[in-house]
Amino acid sequence: MRLSRRQFTTGLLASSAICTLPGCLATNPATGRTSFTGVYSLEDDIALGQKEQPKMVESFGGRYEDPRLESYVTDLGNRLAQHTEFQQLPYSFTILNSPIVNAFALPGGYVSITRGLIALASNEAELAGVLAHELGHVTARHTAERLSQSMLAQIGLTVLGVATGSSAASQIGGYAANAYLQSYSRDQELEADTLGVRYLTRSGYDPDAMVSFLDTLRDHSQLEAEMKGLPAGSVDEYDSMSTHPRTIDRVRAAIANSKDQHPVNPVLNRQRFLDHIDGMLFGDDPEQGLVLGRRFVHPKLRMEFTVPEGFLIKNSDQKVVAKHPKGSAIVFDMGGIKHNRDLLSYLRDDWGSNVSFRDLENLNVNGLQAATGVTRVSNKDVRALVFRNDDKTVFRLLFLTPTEQTESYNLAFRQTTYSFRRLSVREAAAVKPLRIHIRAIRSTDSLESLAAPLPYGDFNRGAFLLLNDLKPGQSLPEQGLIKVIDL
Repeated sequence: MRLSRRQFTTGLLASSAICTLPGCLATNPATGRTSFTGVYSLEDDIALGQKEQPKMVESFGGRYEDPRLESYVTDLGNRLAQHTEFQQLPYSFTILNSPIVNAFALPGGYVSITRGLIALASNEAELAGVLAHELGHVTARHTAERLSQSMLAQIGLTVLGVATGSSAASQIGGYAANAYLQSYSRDQELEADTLGVRYLTRSGYDPDAMVSFLDTLRDHSQLEAEMKGLPAGSVDEYDSMSTHPRTIDRVRAAIANSKDQHPVNPVLNRQRFLDHIDGMLFGDDPEQGLVLGRRFVHPKLRMEFTVPEGFLIKNSDQKVVAKHPKGSAIVFDMGGIKHNRDLLSYLRDDWGSNVSFRDLENLNVNGLQAATGVTRVSNKDVRALVFRNDDKTVFRLLFLTPTEQTESYNLAFRQTTYSFRRLSVREAAAVKPLRIHIRAIRSTDSLESLAAPLPYGDFNRGAFLLLNDLKPGQSLPEQGLIKVIDL
């Protein structure tokens, strides 16, 4: 295809504009690379981090309010940040009140880590390794590079659209550009590891802690996959191994290639770390409801229900989902209802306005007004249940089964329906969250007894092993400190 003079000139002017952007190419003192960062300065990094940090915190359950642990993590992060190449950044370290296992770095020095991830670490060096890795993303300015790449892609795609007269090319390319920004690349992860090793060793920690903790994260991903009945290695979109695609070999390579001398007496600080997490909240926060084995209990809403055996419950801000590996699921959430609206009308005309329900009927479930109906969506049978909470809100349950399984779940789903009940004020007040406690191993301890209080049913043993850095098939040590879960 031959471009017209006008098309060629338009493309030339646009590409020239890209190359004359201020700060277009810059050498990063942390990485030593010259990279395209467009118009994004360090001040822009800070402003963007300040703007997005509150949204990040809100999205993951808010801040975890524990002054002693917060101070510990902040001191640890600042100790590492003293060895970065950008001392002008306002480094900030936040614990997110979420059981999800992950950590995040926003531009400008804003690092967040979930209490779910902290719970998996075995010592201070492993926790420091996570923070150091996130600082590596900050100082490598990976977000600025990605945003600049997106800007460059959009400008280039505009040129392509002018040259070819094709808006489709721009739309397809825009989708590709967005996909590129969804997670860090493997090269960026390796670079963050390389920088993390630098900050870790300069702070006196054992860099091999990055390897040992990455091994723990892999075991966590494996257990999560087993819980969901997924193939080995499958992970949730919020799982650390999904958002941070790393391998043990590449982390070891980053350590081996480090130009910094390893500390003569590297620090692990296991006792100090365990002292600070003793009493930390484990699993769900009561404010969002608690998963206790097969029970979901919400003391604030004063309600509970129990799912059938084999279903694994996952709690989130918007809904509760219990899934069976064979494809059936139970979904709980809440909805608004107009004053004096009867439940059958709400079910048929409001909640289920896009489907056609049959077998509609009113129920009384443990003193709660309720209504139910069934329908079929694609290849699944759906039973909907709605319970009146008050004049403005309702509780809702959906039972979804592949059509060939529906009959076999009739009794189990009926039992779940009639397990739905109100908690008394006293019962609600008595609901306590699970917490991590640190204690010495006793001669009477067994893996089964220690794992029993965890909320994962058939996967309790695996979860206990993971918490204590033990491998499947490994026996309980005769002595030492362990993490136990109880009220």
